Amino acid sequence: MMEMIPSSLDVEIIQRFHGRFDVPGNAKIIADAIRSSESRLLIFPEMFITGYTLGSEIRHYAMDPGNEVFGELKDLAAEHGKHLIFGFPESSNDIKGQIFNSAMIMGPEGVVGTYRKMHLVDFGPFEEWAYFTPGNAPFMFSIDQWKIGVIICYDIFFPELVKHYALNGADLVVCISASPSLTRKYFELVMKARAVENTIYFAYSNMVGFDSRMDFWGGGELIDPRGNTIAKGPYFEEASVSARIDEDLLRSARASRPTLRDTKPHISEFISEWGHGSR
Repeated sequence: MMEMIPSSLDVEIIQRFHGRFDVPGNAKIIADAIRSSESRLLIFPEMFITGYTLGSEIRHYAMDPGNEVFGELKDLAAEHGKHLIFGFPESSNDIKGQIFNSAMIMGPEGVVGTYRKMHLVDFGPFEEWAYFTPGNAPFMFSIDQWKIGVIICYDIFFPELVKHYALNGADLVVCISASPSLTRKYFELVMKARAVENTIYFAYSNMVGFDSRMDFWGGGELIDPRGNTIAKGPYFEEASVSARIDEDLLRSARASRPTLRDTKPHISEFISEWGHGSR
């Protein structure tokens, strides 16, 4: 008998106070969520495993995906059939000293891969370029028939990246973030635009609490392809929020507003020609 592929997926967005550089403690938060959650996909914020800290100390905490700290998480993901996305500082196996601001993607089969943040921030209180190397490739994975793209924080303001995912079949794009309170209105505005213009589900998991002299606002959110909020976390508080994403709604939204069908991919050539003329 052919196994039925689920037409829906339960997604949980988790915002928890974390310990600065408390890798075992932060990993335990993830482990506890795996044990207690009823959702299949669990999403944690940017740099959650260490906290969002910019400074020379981050070099001492950079790790590769095979690090032993991830061992229990891999075992639990396999035992409970969970998929995880969380942020961590990734060390390069190719060039000594290179560090990436990365998202770990883990499933019942182990480490699925990592996405390395492509757009690093170098304005305001952020100096990511001083500590991280930018990534150079998107990353997409699947849970059953659901195709999922991953971005990190500032990536959200570059619609061509999310459009790339959508044109390559993504149904859900996940953004893990460490956005301080002053930027809240921008993120909340743009995330709905990304969902509507690409007729995708969009999940946003943001850090909460105080770290690196900044106050992070939380407010995790799951948005449907019509721009409706279907789950929303509180501001400045710990919370877990979840919702079910549905294939029928996805198809209906795409049939009624065929933005992907009508996209003109050649426009990206003009972006390349423009370069950075506005800087």
